[in-house]
Amino acid sequence: MNTCSTLVLSLTLFAGLATSPALAQPAGHDHQQHAPAKTEAPQDGKDQKPEKAAVDKRVGDPYPLTTCPITGEKLGSMGEPVVKLYEGREVRFCCKSCPPKFEKDLAKSLETLDAAIIKDQGPIYPLTTSVVTGKDLPATPSKPYDFVYGNRLIRLGAESEKADFLKDPKKYLAKLDDAAIAAQDKDYPLKTCPVSKEDLGGMGEPVNVVVAGRLVRLCCNGCKKDLMKDPLKYIASVDAAKKDKPASPAADAPHKEGGHDHGK
Repeated sequence: MNTCSTLVLSLTLFAGLATSPALAQPAGHDHQQHAPAKTEAPQDGKDQKPEKAAVDKRVGDPYPLTTCPITGEKLGSMGEPVVKLYEGREVRFCCKSCPPKFEKDLAKSLETLDAAIIKDQGPIYPLTTSVVTGKDLPATPSKPYDFVYGNRLIRLGAESEKADFLKDPKKYLAKLDDAAIAAQDKDYPLKTCPVSKEDLGGMGEPVNVVVAGRLVRLCCNGCKKDLMKDPLKYIASVDAAKKDKPASPAADAPHKEGGHDHGK
C-alpha cells in the first residue's frame, strides 16, 4: 500500500470514530446527564413531621389547636401529624388524606380555622386596647376587629388598623407577648419547666415564651426547640395546672397597653 492510500485510510477511520456515540458529543454536553435525578425537597412543609417542619419559613406560632381541622380527630391519634405551611402559616393534620381536602377550598378552610383560633384565644386575650393605636377597643354593642396572623389572634379597634399592623408585625407581636406575660405572670401555675422538668430558676432566669396566647416558662433557651416541636403537649400541661390553681381576680383582668410596666 502506497503512502497516499495509507493516509486516506487513516482519515476515513478517524472520521468514523468521531461520529460514534461514545466520542461525538454536542457542544456543552453534560457528562452528568445520565446520573440519577435528585429528589426535590418537600415544598411548603409538605408531609413533614413536626420536628422536620421548616420553622425558619414559618410565620408566627406553630399550629395551636389539639385537633385536625378536617376530621376533628385529636392530633397524634392516627400517628405522627402531617405538617404543612400555607404562605408561612403552619397547619397540622391527623393524616395524609386531610391536606387535599383542606386545600380544595383553601380560603374557606382558613376562615373556619381562624374562627376556631379566635374562640380559643379570645378568653385569654391580654389587652383591652388596640395593639396598634393604644386606644380602647370598642365595647358592646360594637365589637373589636379580630383577625388571625400566623395562628395568633390580633384584636384591633377597626379593620383600617390592619394595614399598619402588617407593616411591622414583629413589633406588634412583641407588644402582645409582653402583655400576655404581664397578664399571666403572677398566677403562672408551674414551678418547673414543662420540657425538662427542672426547677425554674435553677439554671438562671427563666425564659418566657408565648405560644397560642399562653405563657410557657422554660428553664433555659435550649428548651425552646422542644417546645416548638410539640407545643400542644406543653401548653396542655400549663392549662391543666391552671385548672388546679384558682387565679386571682387581678390575673383575670386584661391589661391596657398604655401605662403598664412590662418589666422592661
